[in-house]
Amino acid sequence: MRLPGRLSATTLGDLLGVMHRERLSGILELIEIEGAQAGRAHRVHLDAGLVAQVDSALGVPRVGEILKQQGFVGDEALRRLTRELTRAPGRRAGEVLLEGGQLSPQALGAALRRQLRQRLDALFTLPDAELRFHVRRATTERPIPLSPREFLHQRPRKRDRDGSRRPPVGTAPPTPGRDRARSQAFAVLGLAADAPRDSVQRAFRKLARAAHPDRHPAASSEERAELLKQFAALSAAYHLLVA
Repeated sequence: MRLPGRLSATTLGDLLGVMHRERLSGILELIEIEGAQAGRAHRVHLDAGLVAQVDSALGVPRVGEILKQQGFVGDEALRRLTRELTRAPGRRAGEVLLEGGQLSPQALGAALRRQLRQRLDALFTLPDAELRFHVRRATTERPIPLSPREFLHQRPRKRDRDGSRRPPVGTAPPTPGRDRARSQAFAVLGLAADAPRDSVQRAFRKLARAAHPDRHPAASSEERAELLKQFAALSAAYHLLVA
């Protein structure tokens, strides 16, 4: 793949779209070139065209804050977490909550994926950056990547910025289809379209537990790929409904 030298010549959505179609594995590096943060690098790790990890100093909520927002932990659990992290600052919040029995692995996974999505969202705010791409082989052990809907759907594209797809004057703008997307998300979780938030959380936990690849150690590479696809679809549906 031949990269443009600057982000301003394209959009991050276009870059990720091409990398997804070509099923690239590697690291997309965005290096800020202006202002007080010139030289600061942000990295998007891709596995077969899917976003698996984002390394960035741009601010996003901590995992504990996300878990509280989604109703997975309460104030008392967070106070205990703060005390433990103060005592042992090198520990991860998720590990502490899991050890204390205050959190399920599925809930932690959902929070980490939400944080990953927010880190990627923050990169879309960069006005410009130098672009680099480092190719690497796909690994057999990897985190559950974001689904294409999570990192490509409704992202800004260069054609939209240039106005090449602007509708004719006097025509109504196209509807975003959010209602249809929500209906599809409820269907993925096996719920009625008016299901409340707590039902969404329970359904996601149950289905994600069954589909998580780590629960199927004897699965073949093809079966694992299908499980990854199912888990990504469940997570995308969950995040759409609880956002």
